[in-house]
Amino acid sequence: MAELIALDRTILKALQVPLSATQTRGRETGASGPASAPRGRWYALAASIIGGVLIGTLLFTGGSRESLARDAVAHLEHEPQALFVTLDAEDPVKLSKVLNRGGISLRPEMGTVSYAQTCWFRGHRVPHLVVQTDQGPVTVMVLRNESVPAPVNFAEHGYAGTIVPSGRGSIAVIGDADADLEQISRRVADAVIWQQD
Repeated sequence: MAELIALDRTILKALQVPLSATQTRGRETGASGPASAPRGRWYALAASIIGGVLIGTLLFTGGSRESLARDAVAHLEHEPQALFVTLDAEDPVKLSKVLNRGGISLRPEMGTVSYAQTCWFRGHRVPHLVVQTDQGPVTVMVLRNESVPAPVNFAEHGYAGTIVPSGRGSIAVIGDADADLEQISRRVADAVIWQQD
């Protein structure tokens, strides 16, 4: 909401084109100077273009972030069997293959990875992991081809999630609605090491 209010103020400011002294005198006397009229039109046109670009940018970036969150939850719902509490870690050979394909490695502080799969997500192969935490299992998707400028928090279908900027892309962390995902996502982001291409 605060972003929309700030955008409204910016657009209003961009559309408020001050009149020049010549235009002000022309209004008072009923005359308009031939040189000032075209300049005023150009200012108005420029303000309209700037306003349109600002609105389009907000709609595009906001919409794409919401779409990314929706797609992550939808993907999670296709593999619900992965989200269960366990002490068993994924087979190290399988985990290593998934991480190598995704161009990442993990520091030990990631915790127990109980599920690892390479999945198609928005046209790319991505590592899909389930990490056991003291607040229950969370899904982690490492999204090399999806960038977000700032953390995106969301809640859908009984899940809570956050997508945070990381390395060359972003990391989506999705868990139970009651989990402290800010703390978990920070730990996960610190544990992911992005390999060079």
